[in-house]
Amino acid sequence: MRNMWLGPLTVLALAALLAIGCAGRSGDDQGAPPLSMFADVPLPPELDIDEKNSQVYEHAIGRVGLLKASGRIEKLAVLSYYREAMLQNGWTKESEFDNGDRHMLIFAKSPRSAAVTVKEGWFSTDVEINVSAKKP
Repeated sequence: MRNMWLGPLTVLALAALLAIGCAGRSGDDQGAPPLSMFADVPLPPELDIDEKNSQVYEHAIGRVGLLKASGRIEKLAVLSYYREAMLQNGWTKESEFDNGDRHMLIFAKSPRSAAVTVKEGWFSTDVEINVSAKKP
């Protein structure tokens, strides 16, 4: 008798969780950062955006955006990708820093600047893209 009820109760519980998960997902899209700030900042196809930790801040002097992504791609491949792709999108490389653990590329495209930080981990590579724009 106990097994007869376990099946329907399990199905009902899973259906309820699925419904709650789907309802929460549509709400999550409203909190996602406006990607228009990053429209001319390319992302390698191997990287997935971390929407929960990506944000855009509005200030009186301008906007600041942080886009986080990670994926299974080597650090050197990411750096090579950004050196080429940012130039193709009209950005100018201003500087580059490497401290062994993290590598940062700094680009400018008036009135904005972008810092691309790349850190290679054991299983994936993390990329942070900070874009700032001054209001005219």
